[in-house]
Amino acid sequence: MAAQVRFEVVDNVGIVTLDRPERLNALDDPMHEALDAAFVRAFHDDDARVIVLTGAGRAFCAGADLTRLERLVAEGAAGYGIPRPGEVAPIFAGLDAPAEYLTTYTFPLALKKPVIAAVNGACVGVGMVLAACCDIRFAGRSAMFSAAFAQRGVVAEFGLGWMLPRLVGANAAADLLFSGRRLEAEEALRLGLVSRVEEDDALLDATLAYARAIATGASPRSTAIIKRQLQAAPVQKFGEASGEAYDLLMESLASEDFAESTLSFRERRPPRFTGR
Repeated sequence: MAAQVRFEVVDNVGIVTLDRPERLNALDDPMHEALDAAFVRAFHDDDARVIVLTGAGRAFCAGADLTRLERLVAEGAAGYGIPRPGEVAPIFAGLDAPAEYLTTYTFPLALKKPVIAAVNGACVGVGMVLAACCDIRFAGRSAMFSAAFAQRGVVAEFGLGWMLPRLVGANAAADLLFSGRRLEAEEALRLGLVSRVEEDDALLDATLAYARAIATGASPRSTAIIKRQLQAAPVQKFGEASGEAYDLLMESLASEDFAESTLSFRERRPPRFTGR
């Protein structure tokens, strides 16, 4: 059987590709395992300074596969197979990340590097959770989002009810979660769910070019810390965030990457960051 999820590193960009195009990259049980394994590789690979998450073929991820849904109807919660957030699955044991991030769908939050979703075609259900947990989202012009949980008799999964209002606002989040309606790429751009819309055939190249610019031009030490700051900000008071930023700045001033950035600026050359 061909790999259902591929991971490769090109020019310091790690590319995680959902690769079950004949099923619109819908997640069945084996594909969950393959995605978990690809995410762990991305976590450990120091050459991958930025991660791009995308789908092969005509879709990003069409949600849960029908075979999985039918099995869950038959078996109920006993057959779900994904631990409650905070209860870490064996494949994620020992990873240095908050336990609540260590699930298949929320793992982009656990990665200590920027994660960019290149959303091609359908992005539905748990596929939308995956995209929402990325730091940045680009969309192809034919991309379509749908949070059709209520229409399947379930709820906003894995923190999407917390994430989505922070991305698009409370009113738009309620609309999308209650109605499950199709959200086309241009409206997603207006709402702030995505940062950019590209022609379908240019989406991946544009996303990779953006990712390479970060991978080669930004300190991996700094991007990891900034990602942590962005995640903490919604539950911090300003004084707490500002004070923490001051302490982190003092640490940064003693880092090799700070010294390298200043030297490269003086020498008029690209920086050679090490992450130290």
